Amino acid sequence: MTQTTDAGPLAELKAKFPNGVWTTRANARLQDALIEGSGLGRLQAAIGWAARMQATDAPEPFTAPRMLLFAGEYPEGWDAGDYAPVAEQAEALERGEGPLAAHAARSGLPITVVRTGASEGVEGPLLDETELNAALELGRDTANRAIDEGADLLLVSGLGAGAVTAAVAVCAFIAKDEITNFQPQLHAPGGSVFDAAWMGRVSALRDHLAFNRGFKRSPQELISRLGGAALGTMAAAIFTAATRSTAVLVDGPAAVAAVMLARDFGLAAPKWCYAPNRSGHPVVVKLAKQAGLADDLALELDLPDGAALPLGWDLLQTGLRIAQSLPMPAKEEPEPEPNEPVVAGIGAPTPEASEAALEAEAEPETETGEKA
Repeated sequence: MTQTTDAGPLAELKAKFPNGVWTTRANARLQDALIEGSGLGRLQAAIGWAARMQATDAPEPFTAPRMLLFAGEYPEGWDAGDYAPVAEQAEALERGEGPLAAHAARSGLPITVVRTGASEGVEGPLLDETELNAALELGRDTANRAIDEGADLLLVSGLGAGAVTAAVAVCAFIAKDEITNFQPQLHAPGGSVFDAAWMGRVSALRDHLAFNRGFKRSPQELISRLGGAALGTMAAAIFTAATRSTAVLVDGPAAVAAVMLARDFGLAAPKWCYAPNRSGHPVVVKLAKQAGLADDLALELDLPDGAALPLGWDLLQTGLRIAQSLPMPAKEEPEPEPNEPVVAGIGAPTPEASEAALEAEAEPETETGEKA
């Protein structure tokens, strides 16, 4: 973790790439384990990622996680079919109610709900310049505050279907493809296909895109026109964490889209992120690969955004504990250096040997010709 990023605009900050050598060394260390089996399976990718984060070949369990859930409203129709308005979802989490709050509590994950501004642009961008700057500053402050309070790992996700629809828009723009290729089939309670919700989201998004085409790609333009406040705030938090060399777990299409937005601020940002669970959502499939995220744990859970974070956290921590506990061969003691080591067949005196020779030459001779 590096010092806070208070100075300068967000776009001027720099994020360093984590050193991939530590992943190579961690994998080599695990191969030396005194076990009969083949090792940690899909957990090994997570161990390798943690090794890069901690700059060691023997990464340890993280000690101070913080879950950040970003909640913001989007235009009418973007959340068609959602089980509750995003404001109600946020309030329930703040009260500690619902399955996600319960799972997080059991896993020892403190939750912070980050309420962003609304993204309500009509016939134009979702955010004006003032709203964009406020969203970016909120994300930056949120990450800085969590890290300053001691967090060594941030768990990031969006809340609500509106943010997922924004992720579809961002992904379609990046991929230069139709939004329908990234908006999957929706299901109503009971498992039936929810065509009305699907058509509601696609229709609302198409209406918005009619006024937001042909702009030049930049993180600010993508956020103000397509990502909105929730994704923009999330992206700023992820990028800020990267500039401070702090690890981030992400879950769901909104968070993965935010990783790509953070990448536009700094190419190193995705390398500080890991998605333990990659659902089959087309946005996750497309952007997780494009961001170069490490292999996931193959859970393939298709749940609301954030729901897989507690499980992913538990598995990561368990994998790190197992890796730490594996028996390793005893380290060989290095042989002491000879006084005159041989280099290419010639005795090459060590500094100590050279000093002893000089002292011997300086000793006076006795009358018999012997050294005193």
